[in-house]
Amino acid sequence: MIDDTNYADCLALYNFSHVDKIKGKESFSYIFNDNINYIRSLYNRGKIRNVTYDTIQKTILYGSIYLGYDLFVCPHSGNESIVPHKCHSKLCTSCGSKEAKLRAVHIFSIALDAKHRHIVFTIPKHLRSYFIKDRSLLNLLFIGARNTLACVFNDAKYRKIKMKKLFIKKHKCPYSYKNDRNKIVFGSVLTLHTFGRDLKWNPHIHCLVCEEALDTKKIK
Repeated sequence: MIDDTNYADCLALYNFSHVDKIKGKESFSYIFNDNINYIRSLYNRGKIRNVTYDTIQKTILYGSIYLGYDLFVCPHSGNESIVPHKCHSKLCTSCGSKEAKLRAVHIFSIALDAKHRHIVFTIPKHLRSYFIKDRSLLNLLFIGARNTLACVFNDAKYRKIKMKKLFIKKHKCPYSYKNDRNKIVFGSVLTLHTFGRDLKWNPHIHCLVCEEALDTKKIK
């Protein structure tokens, strides 16, 4: 967490001329810096979490030496050059976009060349308040989405077990069909969004699912 006193001193000292509009549009750092007093009042009233407040401050401080810097000195001329550290914030238009591109390249490098589908998993509106009170429950959305896909891919086995009314031994693992020998293995990439297009609280899962799957029975 960035110390609030030092943060105020840093604002007064550097005046943050780098916090400016980009091509006529207001950047996140510009908006945050312009409304820092209001944001600080929300934080003092407990309306903003520590991690959110810390991320906002780092986004504003992007490009300053307050977040640390590397000093390069030419051994011949003695000229010095300071390169400030980046904020590595998801809200930053520079760091956030770079991290997203690196993530996309990594997934592309390990993904199979096959058709895929985009599926969105969401929850009823009257249940969303439980997730904002306890954010650890958001992990259950990944488990629920993954288990739903597992049941769809293993639909034949599920129907057979249901028709014969066989007893299914429950494992400690929360992932369905993970410990089954003759399971259908599928590929998917899941991403959590905690807000909708109207920027209101609406946790949901975006999922890219490969249309092809691996039948473990055929590789024995």
